[in-house]
Amino acid sequence: MVGLPNFDGVHNRDEYESGDVHKALIASGIFAKTEREVVAGFARRLLLKRLPAGLVLDAERDFSGHVYVIVSGKVNLVYRRADDSELGLTVFGASQIFGAKTLFDPDSHGCFLITRTKVVVVPIAQEQLLGLMAEHPEIGEQLLRLFARWAKETGNLLADFAFADARVRTASRLLVLSKRFGFRVGDAVSVTHEMALSDFARLVRVDPDVVDPTLRGFADCGWIRLQGTDVVIVDAEALQSVCRCGSAQLGGAA
Repeated sequence: MVGLPNFDGVHNRDEYESGDVHKALIASGIFAKTEREVVAGFARRLLLKRLPAGLVLDAERDFSGHVYVIVSGKVNLVYRRADDSELGLTVFGASQIFGAKTLFDPDSHGCFLITRTKVVVVPIAQEQLLGLMAEHPEIGEQLLRLFARWAKETGNLLADFAFADARVRTASRLLVLSKRFGFRVGDAVSVTHEMALSDFARLVRVDPDVVDPTLRGFADCGWIRLQGTDVVIVDAEALQSVCRCGSAQLGGAA
């Protein structure tokens, strides 16, 4: 594991104006209730950090007392279990946050991140965030709401891993990626996930030779189209129906 690269200044800042940082901060949710002028002023004081693709970051050691807001790029969150098997938890993208939990609870044993693409982030030091929370209490309230939402999402994810079959998990992950990275093309939603089949299989937690025919089965039904590292979701309702059926079966078993 290696730490975040040293950062000694803002390079090519014109590529990412303070407006881009401001937009990411607002969309992250932490500053959603804070006056825009306050957030804009804070954004101008922050430095950018650029991370190369393929960088591995240990959640316990490499965040250096900072929370990171993603301005651009994608990051995989992975959990390594005691038997050394790896569980792909989720994929973070623009305006999402990593490092918040370790900021207040450094014990995140087993969790690490892999930059899927080149990533631009805004580091916010703990003392900066605490200072803003003291001046603007609504930031702390928003952070608590985010923690509650993250806890719910993690609980749902782990329930999927424990009980749902591969078909349900595949549909569920496609819908998550669609919501996070999709953009509308006509009546469909195109998702550029930039993951190899093995990476997506780890996110679903099945072998690639299982997830591949599952995806092709969805494609044969006309629900999705597979285009390289893009998936075009043609019928999101059909995928949602698969997830609902899985939930109903789980409820019946309980």
